[in-house]
Amino acid sequence: MCDKLTEQIKALIMPYIDEVSAALVELNVKHSGKTVVIDIIADRPGGITAGECACINKKVNRDIEEKQWFGEDYVVEVASPGLDRDLKTAKDFSRVLSRRIRVHLLETIEEKVEHLGEVVEVTESEILIKTKDKTITIPLGCISKAVQVIE
Repeated sequence: MCDKLTEQIKALIMPYIDEVSAALVELNVKHSGKTVVIDIIADRPGGITAGECACINKKVNRDIEEKQWFGEDYVVEVASPGLDRDLKTAKDFSRVLSRRIRVHLLETIEEKVEHLGEVVEVTESEILIKTKDKTITIPLGCISKAVQVIE
């Protein structure tokens, strides 16, 4: 979808996301047939509630309707990332600070390609996880897949 349109939609939704002290995790604008689908994923430490997602959805729908950007051929979906969402960015890992994750690597670190541990620190380029034996530094670029461990 057009980057300009995505930026316009982002500018429209950010005040509502800020209103509930959340962060925009992901914004996808795409076509499904003739319908424009706007997927908004928002979160904050401790999680965002279904009621807050519904409130953001209602306000965004109202504004899009007033601006008449798409006529009636659009859908707005607002959700939280979910516990089983893949962790990809430093921001994703910051969201699970002090929680356990499973990390699959593109290359071995400490003689393993998979580690399980608690996220203890996050920088723009790497994470530190505390396993049962030691604390390991993992560059973000070496991670093929990472998920929060649901206990």
